[in-house]
Amino acid sequence: DENSVYINGIEVYRPLLISSGQQEGLSIINPNLVGNIQFSTGGFSAEYGDRMSSVLDIRMNDGNNKKLKGNVSVGIIPSKINLEGPLFSEKTTFNISARRTYYDILAQPALAIVARNDDMLEKLRAGYYFYDLNAKISHKFSDKDRLYLSSYMGDDVIYANIRDSYRYEQDYKSEDRIKMDWDWGNMIHALRWNHIINNKLFMNTTASFTRYRFDMTLGNTSEVTQKNPDSYQFSEMSLGYKSGIVDYGIKSDFDFSPHPDHDIKFGVGYIYHTFRPGVQVVEQKYEQDTIKLSNDTTIGNKRIFSHETTLFIEDNFSVGSVLKINPGLHYSTFIVQGQFYHSLQPRISMRALINDNFSFKAGYAMMSQYIHLLSNSNISLPTDLWVPVTKRIKPMNSHQYSAGVKYDLKNIAEFSAEGYYKSMHNLIEYKDGASFMGSDTGWEDKVSMGEGWAYGVELLAQRSFGKTTGWLGYTWSKSERLFNRPGQELNNGEVFPAKYDRRHDVSLVVSHTFNERIDLSGTVIYSTGNAGTLALQNYSGQIVPGNNFYNSNGM
Repeated sequence: DENSVYINGIEVYRPLLISSGQQEGLSIINPNLVGNIQFSTGGFSAEYGDRMSSVLDIRMNDGNNKKLKGNVSVGIIPSKINLEGPLFSEKTTFNISARRTYYDILAQPALAIVARNDDMLEKLRAGYYFYDLNAKISHKFSDKDRLYLSSYMGDDVIYANIRDSYRYEQDYKSEDRIKMDWDWGNMIHALRWNHIINNKLFMNTTASFTRYRFDMTLGNTSEVTQKNPDSYQFSEMSLGYKSGIVDYGIKSDFDFSPHPDHDIKFGVGYIYHTFRPGVQVVEQKYEQDTIKLSNDTTIGNKRIFSHETTLFIEDNFSVGSVLKINPGLHYSTFIVQGQFYHSLQPRISMRALINDNFSFKAGYAMMSQYIHLLSNSNISLPTDLWVPVTKRIKPMNSHQYSAGVKYDLKNIAEFSAEGYYKSMHNLIEYKDGASFMGSDTGWEDKVSMGEGWAYGVELLAQRSFGKTTGWLGYTWSKSERLFNRPGQELNNGEVFPAKYDRRHDVSLVVSHTFNERIDLSGTVIYSTGNAGTLALQNYSGQIVPGNNFYNSNGM
């Protein structure tokens, strides 16, 4: 939750999961639409301020304004289609792209074989897939005015439909069905207006809508029919869990260049948040002969509404030909449940060009964050919940320091080394034994607050010219937590590794171009695993008589 991902300047919630992080070759956005990408891990611009770590800013390209063109790609994991070109005239262009994986389709033949080999299993359908749709329309009114309309929609979907039955001649029939629907994803719509006020001042205004959802439904149905004597029994239970965020936002950014050595940026923004931290819906039905009973129960947290405003200003200026400095201020407010939070966040970064081959950089940033991702520490699934600060839960904040050197060995490669240290405050974690499901206790009663810190060193050797290109990178890092506040202790109030603590990370990428038609590339990635505590004990649950599905599976 500490990392920001923006598509066309609009933040995406929970972008890195199965849809990107665990599928080889897939990213949050279709590469066919990417115009440019900016990635920052330190020395943050004052423009960004609602997260405490890295910033990934992705901008879609506008589309070809000369001719209609497109491509279709059919792969082992995903397939995708892209179409772009002028719309009515060269002043209006469009770019649209869609993708879908088909793990679920490829898995069906194997599941059908499993079902055929099980006498009691009548139906077995299950799978996972991911899809997304990206679109952008651009219109040029004049040399000073352009309008952009962009949309992104993507979902991960897991589903299962299982039915098994047991018959004893004509007198007894038992049927059990299990159905699961589990999906989560984002939807973004943005309308952006670019206007050149004069040759020194440029304005960019964006209105946006963002929706993140997490919906899960798990149901079980059991039906028993018996003759001699006649008897009928039916029971159905459905458990649903829903969580999400809806944002309406508007912001204006300005670029002002009063002098060739000064580039000033400033802006203002507002977001109206609607949080649904989590609602459980339990539906039960029971029928036996002439008796019919039903019960619907809704347990969960009320919706939370909040107002977030931001102001920022920064100046990127040069001191002679050696030193470049970027100071800035980011101010934000967050109003929730009658509580007013605010934060003034100074930033500064600098780069010194010692000579043509050697440079030094350093940076400091204070960051505040008003939204938490409440994570289950033992699994990496979308059961993680986005929750806002409240009267009881305070904003997170951090102080990050970084410094690095870069050396350009002409005609061979570039070498860089960077170190960082970050301290974090008011982090939240589930209390021992708590999770997103369970009792009617609100999420605020299930969490503890504590501190954290992270530090490490990053080394990189990179070659970006010639027929052979690539890089070799190594990162040593450490991320720890301490929850020792009275009544909120975790791990007995002692230091423990963070969920994403990973000591070593090595990546090697090599690409060689033989000619204009043939190139060969390879990638090797190695990283140490996450820290974890394995269970020391186990127990066997009681088998429920009459439930043939569970009995048939030995559970």
